[in-house]
Amino acid sequence: MFDAHARQPIEVRLPSGGVFVLESHHARGFRMTPVRHDFLKVVHPFSGAGWLVRSGARVPLRPGDVVLVPRGVRHHIEDDGARPLSLYALCLSPARYGPLPDSLGRFRHFPDPVWAGEMRGLFRHLLHEQTLARPGSELMIAGLAWQVLGHLARAAGGSTPVTAGPDDHPARARVAAYAAELARTFYHRQSIGEAAASLGLSRRRFTQLFKETAGETWLEALHRHRLAHARRLLRETGRSIASIGYECGYDDLTTFYRAFKASTGSSPLVWRTSSEPDTSPPANRRRPQRQNTGSSTPN
Repeated sequence: MFDAHARQPIEVRLPSGGVFVLESHHARGFRMTPVRHDFLKVVHPFSGAGWLVRSGARVPLRPGDVVLVPRGVRHHIEDDGARPLSLYALCLSPARYGPLPDSLGRFRHFPDPVWAGEMRGLFRHLLHEQTLARPGSELMIAGLAWQVLGHLARAAGGSTPVTAGPDDHPARARVAAYAAELARTFYHRQSIGEAAASLGLSRRRFTQLFKETAGETWLEALHRHRLAHARRLLRETGRSIASIGYECGYDDLTTFYRAFKASTGSSPLVWRTSSEPDTSPPANRRRPQRQNTGSSTPN
């Protein structure tokens, strides 16, 4: 669920799986009346500025922040008038995910934590699965929601996430596995340096092995996966261009437009319009005129 120009909060109705994720781009004049939810909510702004107000306290909301709002906490969101918020929100049914650690039973505000990039990737993955609703999506969504809760519980407990090192397989096999996985992780915020480090390789060695195993550069593969998904969303959904760009992993819409035009020769809007099926009645469609060849028999 998304709203490209929200003036009020999106109405949340939890599905049977107990998980609902939304993306909202607030318009100027956005208003939210104080509410209490019967579900747990995780708010993750990625653009703009504002405040989450509870019990008279105004908690700042900035890009990268993560806020946990337990069930029953009366709150509302206010925007900075000059910079309306864009945010993700994850809603979780306690009946589906309880009992939870005591550390998740209190209001929490994590200002731009070091794991914010991974959190944004989880939200994008959640939105991706919720949008496509493929076989297995409900299980994927449940697992991703647990990962979000795991990050919050770990941060609330004050422990430091443990980063697993590369396995003992040859470097080429690790890079090949990474290249295959990129088809499912393209929406993450990532860099080639981070990718190389995650495999225990230098950037130069990773670049060489990736090109050898994938037949294209890392950046070419990343853009190819992102743009393929963008074309699918443009063709099969009515989502806004901005929302599609963000879901596909582009933090900067100018970069998305430039990459899309370089790939297709047209802007996302023009491509969407030209790709729309002809839904006019058959009688109204122009039939191609048969060329007169001067012969009554087909050539």
